[in-house]
Amino acid sequence: MSKSKLGISSFDLNMKFKDKEEAIKYAKRLKEFIRYTCKKKENKGWSAEAMICISSNKGNSSIVYYEHSGKVGRPKKVINKYHSEKDSIKVDWHLHILLVSKPMYAFREEIKKYIDKNWNEVKVEKEKFNYKKIKDKSKIYKKDTNINKAEYFIDQADEVLFCNYMSVEIIPDGYSLRDLYFAYIKMMTARMYNRTIGNDKRLKLEDNYYKIKNFYWKLTEEQDKKVVDKFIKQVQLDKIASNYERIKNNKVQENESLRCPHHQENIWL
Repeated sequence: MSKSKLGISSFDLNMKFKDKEEAIKYAKRLKEFIRYTCKKKENKGWSAEAMICISSNKGNSSIVYYEHSGKVGRPKKVINKYHSEKDSIKVDWHLHILLVSKPMYAFREEIKKYIDKNWNEVKVEKEKFNYKKIKDKSKIYKKDTNINKAEYFIDQADEVLFCNYMSVEIIPDGYSLRDLYFAYIKMMTARMYNRTIGNDKRLKLEDNYYKIKNFYWKLTEEQDKKVVDKFIKQVQLDKIASNYERIKNNKVQENESLRCPHHQENIWL
């Protein structure tokens, strides 16, 4: 078996569920499959934690925080629109999945195969994907990612499920995705009610969130560098190609100018 690598993956599913109950049912099935995969004898050394977000909101359309009412008891979570009340942010129920696993590639491939094989009855939104351009026409798309994706998932989530299996040795106590989730919402709450909560507490909550986030950020430093290097190389190649095209076009214009009758008349004069 190849060297196991700890890393982060995200899953963008083009599946839509008929209601919240159905979405939660499939989220629980996925959670159980992750546990089962970690405990299989042939997968010795495999571990994972996941954040499965159940959402009916558009991405990048809302932020989440706790209602600061001053009442005793568990605070109410609020999903607040960026836009006016007239603008609807509601869409069909869907799932977002953030996976931290070892191994990274093999584990997420197992999840992909599981969903493709067992979730055939779920509605697939074909309009969102241009199937002619995508060679892999399966129901799930897996991606390399970094921890920034967590904020995008959390802000639009109505419900969140967590699982953490066999990962005690690789995820320190207090640094789980569950810890990250609650630290993020508390930070956003402090920012929303800064006048009431105060700067000192807000800064303390921000420090705690970024402490956890930096742990996950370091997991993808190598992969992020590869992505940046690839982007820079492509920019350089595009610039070289652009310069070549400009020189070629100038050459063509010069040749056309030499063949122009008016230009030839000027030469003989």
